[in-house]
Order: sequence, then structure tokens, then C-alpha cells
Amino acid sequence: FLDLLLEKNPGGEFGDVVRRELRRIDAIVSQMLRFRPAGRRAFAPVQVHEVIEHSLRVLQHQFESKLISVDRRLAATDDVVRGDDYQLEQAFVNLFINAMEAMGPNGALTVASENSETIIHGKPARSLRLTVADDGIGIPPENLQRLFEPFFTTKQNGTGLGMAITRRIIREHHGEITARSELNKGTTFEIILPVPAEK
Repeated sequence: FLDLLLEKNPGGEFGDVVRRELRRIDAIVSQMLRFRPAGRRAFAPVQVHEVIEHSLRVLQHQFESKLISVDRRLAATDDVVRGDDYQLEQAFVNLFINAMEAMGPNGALTVASENSETIIHGKPARSLRLTVADDGIGIPPENLQRLFEPFFTTKQNGTGLGMAITRRIIREHHGEITARSELNKGTTFEIILPVPAEK
């Protein structure tokens, strides 16, 4: 039906976004509902900055309606990792929604990237370091340590799967995610993803 709609109304501003989002939902919904490890993936080179920009565009209207500013500091010169762009988008959308819900009107979201050296499997390796920081209400220490547990939530209508799924996606990409937070000052998520030596 979307394809028919776009045929009758070509040039729609959000048509391509909706089509891509439907494909992404189709690709992930079954594993989200069952919350089981995904099978082996055929990973391919992914430009993470492009995935981040698309994820922000998906939520642009919601950010604007809450008057939330987005500060992009994508300074990494090498942002290509091996992965699944739909899954990485899901992880970023989860993080951005989490940040948006923690902030009131006129909040500020900062998304940054840089290349760094890190230890992966006991060996130094080049990596992509990403941070997603908000200036929201923060997370109490007792909740912070349970943040990535499946089904743990403090939201009235939350499922408690968003952050658990996000961590699983990052780990499936051989990376790691951590969070630090200060009450009434905000929360920062840090993601480390390995950058392959050969693209």
C-alpha cells in the first residue's frame, strides 16, 4: 500500500524514510518479540555516521516538537565498521528515544564520534568511540546498574527491552556499551565498535 501511495503521490518528502523504516521493522520485529539471540549475520561495511544521521532524521519531528537541540560532533575520520545497518539503526534510535524521554523542553542532545585505540580480545585495536549524551533528569545509581537487564523498566508503559536489545546489538557487532549518569544533570552512553583493518 505504501508503494501504491508513492506511485500516486511521487516526490513525497518522507516516502523513502517510511519505506526504509518498514523494511527495518520487518527485519527486527520477530527477534524483538522473542528476545532471542539472532542467527549468524552476513555483516557488510557500514558507514556509522550515515546510520546516525538517518536515525536522527527519523526522530527529527519529535525533537523539534520538544524543542530539543541536537549537537552533532562526528569527528571520526574512519566511521566504517562491519555490521548490519538496520540493527545499528535500531540501537541508535533506542538511545535517542531514551534521551528524548529523559529531557524536558529545550533539552540538549549531543552525539559525538572519534577514532581511538582500545583493547579488544586482549589486543590493541583501532576503534570507533561514540557518545550519546543528554542533559535530562539522570538515572539513580541503583537503576543504572540494572539498565541493560531485560524487562527492567521504571516507565509506566515501558517493556524494559530497549536498552537490553541495544546492548545485544552492540555486542553482536563485537563492541561494548556503557552508561554513566548524574541525577538532574544527564546521562551519557558510550559505545566502542571495532574498526576493521581491511574494509
